[in-house]
Amino acid sequence: MRQLLFIVSIILLGSYQMMTAQGLSVEKLPFSKKHENERAPLVKDSLLFFSSDKNVRTFSKVFNSEGNNLYNLMMVNQRQDSSWTKVEQYLPSYFSKYDYKSICFLPDSNEIVFTQLQNKDKGVYGIYIAKGKGDNYRRERILPFNSSRYSTAHPSISPDGRFMFFISDMGGGYGQTDIYVSERTGTEWGPAQNLGSQVNTTGAERFPFYHESGKLYFASDSLGGQGGFDIFYTYRTEDGWAKPVALDEKINTAANEFSCYIDASEQHGYFASDRDGDDDLFEFTYLFPVFGPGTKQKENTYTYRFYDRMNGKGDGPLKYVWYFGDGSKAEGDTVIHKYKAPGTYHVQSVLVDTIDNVELFVLNDFHQDVKKKIQVYINVPDEVKVGELQTLDALESNLGDFEANGFYWELPDGTKQKGETIQYIFRTKGKHIVKCGTISKHDPHQKMCTYKEINVIE
Repeated sequence: MRQLLFIVSIILLGSYQMMTAQGLSVEKLPFSKKHENERAPLVKDSLLFFSSDKNVRTFSKVFNSEGNNLYNLMMVNQRQDSSWTKVEQYLPSYFSKYDYKSICFLPDSNEIVFTQLQNKDKGVYGIYIAKGKGDNYRRERILPFNSSRYSTAHPSISPDGRFMFFISDMGGGYGQTDIYVSERTGTEWGPAQNLGSQVNTTGAERFPFYHESGKLYFASDSLGGQGGFDIFYTYRTEDGWAKPVALDEKINTAANEFSCYIDASEQHGYFASDRDGDDDLFEFTYLFPVFGPGTKQKENTYTYRFYDRMNGKGDGPLKYVWYFGDGSKAEGDTVIHKYKAPGTYHVQSVLVDTIDNVELFVLNDFHQDVKKKIQVYINVPDEVKVGELQTLDALESNLGDFEANGFYWELPDGTKQKGETIQYIFRTKGKHIVKCGTISKHDPHQKMCTYKEINVIE
């Protein structure tokens, strides 16, 4: 993918470029060379796989029908000192004759899923599965959604091996290429199901990558963004796929960004871009933690339902009287009580003789722990005014046994702040989402995140 040259201010550091802004570092990988193209990164067992038109045959080149180098599947490993080993062709004895655009692996198996040119004259691609061990692989089966009349490409397998996401230009879609999903039952893959108009556009969607968090990352040239192809993510909700969200503007540029791999923490990964003229691989690292959609904040009502654990009866002249330990009481065998604050309260229920107005005996006697809900709690008014300085805090959070390593805020204008208490000005009216998350002191992969909707008025 070549487009208008994207001009940026850069700092040259040896053989790669690095941009750091708003907690994001982006580096071009050192083996991405001029006049060579790399795309479709994927990490498995510490190896970085990708597709490249790098020449792999000495003194000879293999071209496609348009006179371009054929793509091969490549692999490389990063050493402990962060340097990279020599790039090598992956399984050259098997992947040798055709044009290969991407690769992924079925979990807990020795099966490889890949995109391969199946009709050179028509430029039609298909998705295939190979099975084997070591260097000995064989074609396993043809997938039911492949066709000689249209292309299927760019497979991505869910971590449980149940779903395969891919793109196709088959008829009945919304645009040039759409994203589809196939569900596996046993060993068989089902028919292609279009993801719908919330994800697919009248343009082209390419290179889906299904993340273990449930996010589906993909490239699109018609969802807005910075220009050309940009990388977005979406996720399943009760109502279908959520509205796609663009990645950081330092990843997406006015050039084309069109394939990615994101690691489990979502703070590091790789993507392809033609911002320097060729399709190159870039590595990104968030210096600020990345959180998923988060959980909607629940308010602490401190409301409890009490009932007689002995299944007694308060009929006729007998009645229940509940003492809630906060100076209040209520009558009835089942009652609802709302506490004003968290704490530990001594609760009793007493059976009372209403004729003689005497307490006969205690039916229930226990201590009730009234706690805040376990969540990051965002303390800010539900409604604020445009232009007014607001103080937001997470001071009332209840994290249970989770030991927090700081609080991180994602704000409506895309800015980010760190701190248990921050200040922010809402600049535009409407409904806006504020997120606050934290990561574990002991495991950066463990996170908690809450969002709250704020109504901003003039």
